[in-house]
Amino acid sequence: MVCTTGDIRLVGNGSTISQGRVEVCYNSTWGTVCDSSWDIRDATVACKQLGFSGAVSEYSRGYFGQGMGEIFLGSLQCNGPETSLLKCSRFSSIGNTGCSHSQDAGVNCSTAYIPDCNIGDVRLVGSGSTISQGRVEVCYNNTWGTVCDYGWGTNDAAVVCKQLGYYGEIML
Repeated sequence: MVCTTGDIRLVGNGSTISQGRVEVCYNSTWGTVCDSSWDIRDATVACKQLGFSGAVSEYSRGYFGQGMGEIFLGSLQCNGPETSLLKCSRFSSIGNTGCSHSQDAGVNCSTAYIPDCNIGDVRLVGSGSTISQGRVEVCYNNTWGTVCDYGWGTNDAAVVCKQLGYYGEIML
């Protein structure tokens, strides 16, 4: 899945979409966040960046499973109003955390309020057999709506797939 520097996601063995190991994208590669100095303020920034209202709790020591590959962030010092983990102060440079994956940070985000969609957002819904399949919906005026298939083609599918972070498209 293609990513943009600064994007974050929750992965691992969380039981809901609002909890998991925090991973951050840097130079088109996903990597984990080290739990050194990881606290509720850092977790709150991560949850808000993902569209949740805040964090219920922060987790350390690879609670949601150990990641693989790079460990990009560590020793974060978020204050709370930051809009991205990359905007938080940190005591180590990106990729030089001195941590192991046994120290991967995680969160449990609050689902009390999830903001409405933003104009131009797209999503896949319905009964696709994987998360990368489904009916295309687009956000307009804070409302999700379907896309008419009249004139829909491979180029349209490729744009949606790219916007969702996938490499290509297959028309069904």
